[in-house]
Amino acid sequence: MQAKTIAIVGGGASGVATFIHLVLKLVVEPSPAPISLVIIEPRDEFGPGLAYGTGQKGHLLNTSAGLMGIFAEEPLHFVDWMRANRDFVEKEYPGTEIKPEAYPPRNLYGHYLQTMFDEYVEVAKRHSIDVELCNEEAVDADVTDDTVTLTLASGRQIQADVAVLATGTPKSNNFNHLERSPNYLDSPWPEERLTDTITDKAATVCILGASLTALDAVITLTNNGHTGPLKMFSPDGLLPRVQSPKEVPFDRQMLTMANIRKLIREKKRPLRTKDLFRLFQQEAERVMGRQDWKRFKRIDKPQLDLLNEDIDLALKGENVFENILYSTRYDSFDIWKLLPPDQKLLFLKWLKPYNDINRHAIPLRNAERLRGFMESGQLTVTAHSKEVDWHAEENVFYVTTDDGKTEQVDYVINATGPASNIEKMDVPILQQLLSKHLITPYEPGGIRADVDTLQLIVPDHPDAPLYGIGHLLIGELLDTNALWFLVARTDQLTNAILRRLSYERIAQPAD
Repeated sequence: MQAKTIAIVGGGASGVATFIHLVLKLVVEPSPAPISLVIIEPRDEFGPGLAYGTGQKGHLLNTSAGLMGIFAEEPLHFVDWMRANRDFVEKEYPGTEIKPEAYPPRNLYGHYLQTMFDEYVEVAKRHSIDVELCNEEAVDADVTDDTVTLTLASGRQIQADVAVLATGTPKSNNFNHLERSPNYLDSPWPEERLTDTITDKAATVCILGASLTALDAVITLTNNGHTGPLKMFSPDGLLPRVQSPKEVPFDRQMLTMANIRKLIREKKRPLRTKDLFRLFQQEAERVMGRQDWKRFKRIDKPQLDLLNEDIDLALKGENVFENILYSTRYDSFDIWKLLPPDQKLLFLKWLKPYNDINRHAIPLRNAERLRGFMESGQLTVTAHSKEVDWHAEENVFYVTTDDGKTEQVDYVINATGPASNIEKMDVPILQQLLSKHLITPYEPGGIRADVDTLQLIVPDHPDAPLYGIGHLLIGELLDTNALWFLVARTDQLTNAILRRLSYERIAQPAD
């Protein structure tokens, strides 16, 4: 039978999850036709990716270990692996708790991914599944109804029967006018760039953004002895809230799939963002009593006071908003799919900032470190940032806020998060596909895909063998920064790919 090639563009966590699931399924149900797997990754290592390849042990997972298993339906696999490798964990990562509720160092998780990847490369070889590890960047692609031809930076071309774009999380692309400055870093990753560039430990550093990515920059700098002022600037100045040491079970009675479906049926109209907020309010007030919701606005309030309050609530497990939203973890994707595109845009504009600071909260240990930096005055958080300009003649940046106040800083780190608009995703292969109209932009973010199979919607090629996973599908999937969620989607994705190849074998039997 004619051999089939599956190419995976990207060797980070999503690419590795795709590879592992394909190998496992091909071992369980071998293909009559030879299968070749090609993984294309420009960096030297396959597995950790940027986020999990950090060398800073102070960078902790933002999701509890009990949800980080790389295998579908086995969320505890990472915890089980740590237990099986306890001697290694205790030697290399002293003080790391080995339990589902823990938040271990991210580079420990990167080591786990690397180990799993290496293991399944060997498993593939033992079962006659050809694997090629290609340390190059895929910069272009052409798509037909039957094949995807990938072009690498060297000019080499790979013709695949199926290609999966697992291009990872692109760096921010919103302050390009600062790139002429040697003191501007367009991303906190890899962390060596920060420590190699900001060598003056007393320098004043501006961090654009106040999310978990921005906090990673703070951890990197302070871990490496930085003593100078660290100034966070963002449009809203909202710090993430603080995760409880243990997840608090919450029995939802208002914000449920049954009530959402009932509302759609009774109103005989699509779900609206306003509907979700009202159900959320009813859920919270069922526990907290009637509230003046204006008091929950956090912009322009002293962030240290809010952080102290959040740490206290986390220790008590009494952040009701966080408890509600964490309890929706396994329903949020199904709810998101019910929102029409215009309502998704409203959600992103009005609710997502508050959703994110509660759903993507700070591990308690890092929150306590953050509090120390704020109490000492080393770290400040400022809202209403307006513009940043580089003055080469003075060798400084000027950061201006909406009220006209200006501050001078020596370095700027862009930690505002990845672009969601496909036109602004600085990934060569995506931009080439976009220019050729071989992918379809999606206004809520990223590109269009079938959300059940993750097959990309390619104009003029309705059944093109091109699939995607991760941030490039943010508008379709929403929770693309949750690895447990992407693992579940990867399970669907790989089922669809192997089903496709199986159908092709039936439709075109061997001679």
